[in-house]
Amino acid sequence: MKKLSLLLIYFLIIAYTSHSQDKKAGKSALTYVSADVKIQKFYTEDELKKMGKLELTNIYKERITYLTEIVPYLALHSKPGATLQEMGIPETSQNMDHLEKELKNKKNYITSVNDTLDDIIPYADKSNIIWAILFFDEMIKKSNW
Repeated sequence: MKKLSLLLIYFLIIAYTSHSQDKKAGKSALTYVSADVKIQKFYTEDELKKMGKLELTNIYKERITYLTEIVPYLALHSKPGATLQEMGIPETSQNMDHLEKELKNKKNYITSVNDTLDDIIPYADKSNIIWAILFFDEMIKKSNW
């Protein structure tokens, strides 16, 4: 009987721990700024000048996506992936509705902009693309993200 009680307690602890981890994992997804948003490398002007327009376009789009993710939320928290709780935002139904709407709208916006940029950036002067990337990089560095 004692072994059965200990076994039952053991399984309850495992079940509780597993449930708590599931809740924490769910909460980490509650964020306005994706934890995946990162700039892998900042380039020098000379490095950019050696690249073709396709490569530059991909870097340009990466910067646009990054800035779209972070700029609206600079006042709330200084790191991607910050939860609503870390941002000081209560998890009310109204706030959750705002978050869901924002994530959907942002995804649609980024997809639309990237599709458009794929079509129109080839018409830009290479020097203008490089200037824009360097400008975006300065903005990103100043945001301390």
